[in-house]
Amino acid sequence: MYTEWGITVDDNQKLAKERYWLITEGFWSFLTAVSQSEEFKGSLERIYRAYRDVGYQMGLKDGYAYFAQGLGRKETPLYNSKAKKQLSKLDKEFGEKTPALLERILERPLMSIDELKALLTLTRPSSPKSLSSDASQ
Repeated sequence: MYTEWGITVDDNQKLAKERYWLITEGFWSFLTAVSQSEEFKGSLERIYRAYRDVGYQMGLKDGYAYFAQGLGRKETPLYNSKAKKQLSKLDKEFGEKTPALLERILERPLMSIDELKALLTLTRPSSPKSLSSDASQ
């Protein structure tokens, strides 16, 4: 069919195998590599901490307000009024950020499947400290 362009049956079989790999393993490998990257885990860790800080600050403010009523005070000591703003900023940055791995792939859209496989090879997956079972230590 495409012999006039120099494409052989072997080329078609190779393309079919590469397409099969992309669909059955490649996308999963990409998502795993991105989710296990220090870049992603660091961003997720910062967002996790910001959510925790916002919850802590809201609890602190509400709890203090309850007890302060009897003391006649209106201010909340130790309250971080910037916690929500910081969370909003981190959330926006996280949503707009292109993973470094995707940028590397987009720089060379014609790389071979073997090069892509090598690029997606992971060393050792790990979890952010705050999300693992030993977070309290």
